[in-house]
Amino acid sequence: MNYNDLESELNEWIREQRLSEYSRNTLVSYKYAANLFLNFIKDHNLLIDKESTIKYKDMLADKYSLATCNKYIIILNKFLKYLKRDDCLLKKFKTQRKTSLDDPLWPQEHKRMLRWAIKLGMEDMYLIMQIFALSGARVAELKYFTVENLNDNYIIAYNKGKERVLIMRNDLRRMLKKYCEENKITEGYIFRSPVDKKNPKKIINASTIWRRLKKIAKAAKINPKKIHPHAWRHLFAKAAKEAGIDLDELRDILGHSDIRTTAIYTMTSNSEKRKKMEKIKF
Repeated sequence: MNYNDLESELNEWIREQRLSEYSRNTLVSYKYAANLFLNFIKDHNLLIDKESTIKYKDMLADKYSLATCNKYIIILNKFLKYLKRDDCLLKKFKTQRKTSLDDPLWPQEHKRMLRWAIKLGMEDMYLIMQIFALSGARVAELKYFTVENLNDNYIIAYNKGKERVLIMRNDLRRMLKKYCEENKITEGYIFRSPVDKKNPKKIINASTIWRRLKKIAKAAKINPKKIHPHAWRHLFAKAAKEAGIDLDELRDILGHSDIRTTAIYTMTSNSEKRKKMEKIKF
């Protein structure tokens, strides 16, 4: 089925949804999300198959929040079912549960994962974990960690149209420079796809990162469910608070527009509260 045929199928699918009395806003969302996929396979000269939908999912993970990714995946799955291509359906990303604060990634677990990353020969994952833990960077912001940006302690990043400054500690910058020298990375992205042989300079995608970090967690005897996009952001935020960085400063560092979001990152778990309460003496 060529692109023009797919466009016709999309228009017919939207017409059916309209007859089912979906709201105008829903129809606009459906068409936008489906077109996002069709344009992706057109631009990359792909057919509709499982491999192309997985590549599309990786693209979503690199560009959008998990909530937005899952929204687009749900809509795409509806369209794929209409095309009778159930073999290409995608699983949604697992989102962070509200109860995750009661099972956070602890500093000692982070250190254990660092040791296991080296044991497993995953030096790139070692450094990615260090970036998360020492800067509070998001996975989507790894694209700003380039050889060219290692000349300064500040990296300008953009997220959802907003500019923010990533502060890079001297020890982290030295580690990254050493990694680039040892691996003969002289320009562009520092962290590159280990699977794309046709484009060896392509940046590693988010799905690969989380898959490899879960592998490290299992080797380190750490619950893989702890390994989610915000695990190290929580770890960093709590360490920053303990180091004396106030909430306003931390909000700027994490790139939050609402300080209430920052406050959530610094909350203590129930087990931490219990340990503190047990120290109360009368």
